[in-house]
Amino acid sequence: MSRAESGSGRRGRRGESRRDEAAESVDYDEYGPGEDYADEYDYDPEEDFSAEYGHTHTRAAGSGDEHHDEAEEASSQGRGRRRAKREDKGPSKVSSFSANAIKRVSVLGERPNQIVYTLAEQSRRKRGTAVLVTLLTAFGLALILLLGLLTFQFVSNDGGGTVAETEENIVEPPEGHTTLTPELYLSESNREDTFGAIDERDPEAQPMTEDSAFGGAEELELNGVSLEAQETTVNDSCTSMVWGGDLAQSLLDAECVNAASALYTDSDQEYVTQVTLFDVADSDGAEEVAAALDPTNAETEAGFVLPRTGEDVSGLHEGYSQANTQVMGHYVAVFWSAREDGEDPGEDSELATVNVASMNSVQFIYDEVVRNGGGQDEEGEGEG
Repeated sequence: MSRAESGSGRRGRRGESRRDEAAESVDYDEYGPGEDYADEYDYDPEEDFSAEYGHTHTRAAGSGDEHHDEAEEASSQGRGRRRAKREDKGPSKVSSFSANAIKRVSVLGERPNQIVYTLAEQSRRKRGTAVLVTLLTAFGLALILLLGLLTFQFVSNDGGGTVAETEENIVEPPEGHTTLTPELYLSESNREDTFGAIDERDPEAQPMTEDSAFGGAEELELNGVSLEAQETTVNDSCTSMVWGGDLAQSLLDAECVNAASALYTDSDQEYVTQVTLFDVADSDGAEEVAAALDPTNAETEAGFVLPRTGEDVSGLHEGYSQANTQVMGHYVAVFWSAREDGEDPGEDSELATVNVASMNSVQFIYDEVVRNGGGQDEEGEGEG
């Protein structure tokens, strides 16, 4: 045997011996891979994959090749034994890997429990977040429904709005306003037997609107005189409807919440009459306002309601006019009439008829009396 052959044989034997020792030494501790660890991956350190990747050996033929052939034969026999062993073993690669993974994780002591607790905590947080999102969504929907309900109540409110607030500051009349006061003025105090049921304004009552005040009084008739409403308005500022400092102050003191006004003319466009209503807190305050309206009252400075006729109508701006003021519970009603040309009617009583006919425009006040349980027998008092 040549030295080359002897060396090759020794290297082969030493290689085989070392491989055997390595196979035997792959004895991990109790937490490492078992004896079948290498089998799970079907890995052979001596297996040649060069041909699969396009590589070729450049070794010359000879004794080395013979030894190589013997090694390959032995390796093939080893792989055959391992395959047979795997077939006998039964569990799949995934099962073996899972078992070994658990064995390796066990060296971490209590950490697997910590991982479980961490995962559980994350799960609870996710559930908490989901619950929070659900609650916020429900709250948002409830808020939208509430806003919708409030909007619906506001739009569908038959009273025409919310309870009005008392005016706090006096609104000065426009520059160049008229200072006309009626030449004939009559004032009637509150009649308790008729308006006692509405001596005080209901704190929850809705303020006057054009429809509630004059909705049923567009046309008025009395003794052959027909009046038709030309303009109606409601103002939240009572003092903007009058001139005169004492009169304006009396409206503030009486806690006036709003004022309504209607302008009427007859069918022949010969007469004009204006109806003005002030809604104050009670009949005592209404009496104070009526006193300040009286042109003959020397205890107060001059003041009266502002006319709502246009510049093309002289009546109520200048010339002759007559008025009647009535305290009707917590209301003050002013009926003011004149010829459109402002002329004195002389002996003609038709202007007086126009003035009395205008008093039928406040029928809603009598309706309020009836709703509050009084005045059923006095419903026609305003008809003169």
